[in-house]
Amino acid sequence: MKKIFFLGLVVGLVLSLSSAAHANMLVNAGFESPMGDNADPDNWWGMRADPLKTDVVMKTSTAQQHSGSQSAKTVMTPLSGGNTWAGWGQEVSIGAGEQITASTWLKATARNYANPKLQLEFKNMGGELLNKTSVIAPTGTFDWTNLTTTVTTPEGTETVLINLLVEKTSGGASGEFYWDDASIDIAAVPEPASLLLLGSGLVGLFGVSRRKK
Repeated sequence: MKKIFFLGLVVGLVLSLSSAAHANMLVNAGFESPMGDNADPDNWWGMRADPLKTDVVMKTSTAQQHSGSQSAKTVMTPLSGGNTWAGWGQEVSIGAGEQITASTWLKATARNYANPKLQLEFKNMGGELLNKTSVIAPTGTFDWTNLTTTVTTPEGTETVLINLLVEKTSGGASGEFYWDDASIDIAAVPEPASLLLLGSGLVGLFGVSRRKK
């Protein structure tokens, strides 16, 4: 019985140490702060091709939510010469060679030649773009749908920008999109301390077994 308890304790400690690597790196991932309609969500940038053009509205909304009380809304209206793209962005520090999983939930209530996607942009120490990858949403309008991608960060990566992006294919494009529950997670890799703890536990367990024989 003591052997089982001791082994369970060691395994539990190792799992608790490893689970920290699974934590969502994004802040205000559900767009819950501040509360209320037509606010600018904390920790997110409302990015667009031309901030001076009025064809894009990006605010919080209580009208739609995947979880919690609200989401982030992107509304595009037709305008010749207007914005060609707009996206909610947040940048996190992640080095090269890390396996990451990025995810978000998206709902499209109106859409006309506008293409939403989950995009990851990898940047070096100087902020220069090294590479990017994206997951394109289904066609037409749709209820809450999960967009997910798993990639390894390229050489030279210092930061990763998650971009909840909508692109216009023409000046007459329009659409209404809601984003919620975004995340970036780094795949758990056993740390040296975790491996040492597990190894020590197994050695101790083996010693207990030998003393009983």
